[in-house]
Amino acid sequence: MTIERQEQTHRVFVVLNPMAGCTAASDIRTALQQHFAEQTTGEEDVTAVVRSALARNFRFFVAAGGDGTVPEVAEALVHTTVSLGILPIGTSNVLARELEIPINLDEACALLSEPLSTIDIDAMQVGEKCFMPHIGLGVASLVIRETDRASKRRFGRLAYIWNTLRQLVGFEPQRFMLVVDGKRLRMRAAQVLIANGGVLGIAPLRWGPNIHPNDGRIDVCVVNARTILDYLSIAWHTVLRQHRRSRRLRYLSAQQSISVNVKRPLPIQADEEIIGHTPVQVRVVPHAVRVIVPPTGATTYEQSTQLENVEP
Repeated sequence: MTIERQEQTHRVFVVLNPMAGCTAASDIRTALQQHFAEQTTGEEDVTAVVRSALARNFRFFVAAGGDGTVPEVAEALVHTTVSLGILPIGTSNVLARELEIPINLDEACALLSEPLSTIDIDAMQVGEKCFMPHIGLGVASLVIRETDRASKRRFGRLAYIWNTLRQLVGFEPQRFMLVVDGKRLRMRAAQVLIANGGVLGIAPLRWGPNIHPNDGRIDVCVVNARTILDYLSIAWHTVLRQHRRSRRLRYLSAQQSISVNVKRPLPIQADEEIIGHTPVQVRVVPHAVRVIVPPTGATTYEQSTQLENVEP
């Protein structure tokens, strides 16, 4: 569903996925119609529609959906000066949580009506497609594959938690082959996460320290866990935000590219969608998309990036 708003000389283009998350489509439309006037509906190639609309002088574009909808809109805006707004109505809304965008629909809509604050976030390119918060291989990708849309709409994030517990039982770490900015590594892992953001999905838990979507790099988190005690140890260090003290976690950083392969093919999840099977090659696209964020969020990211740049 696409919605247009005429605002004096400014026009806003909204892409709505009415199947995202647990919110009823009628409630989503009601909230949007309080802020946006004209609307058209239909099943469309979102990226193609946005690309064709770029020449029509829209002030900014809005993705109303979950982590699968946002990159479809964002892909068409890579390296343009047009901003992306996010209405997080999906199940997890990882990118929105990372950027401190309100999860409440009315508050998120109101954010688009205020004086706009933006940051330029990085992207991860696989083939011709761009993705935003996470690309995962291992336990998490199996969880995504086994969690169908009906379960997500009925149980929300509980569907992911249940399937995670199921996948952890009996899962054996595999030997991964990674190439990070040309450096080859081999290691055993239960999960390899290529992260453009640190949010784990349950506030305030994070995948690791100093993982931000606007720092010009992509981080790799390697989880080497085998037993329930290993996972409990990881959880303990995560809660205490002592990730780097855990012997079961290892962090790498890339400014150019990452490739991952494994002897036994694994599904690849990107932004909560299965996009194929290993091997995978990921290219870092720094400062790819301009995203509308709360003023406090923009300040937070500017300060955190500056602090990291002066750390020894």
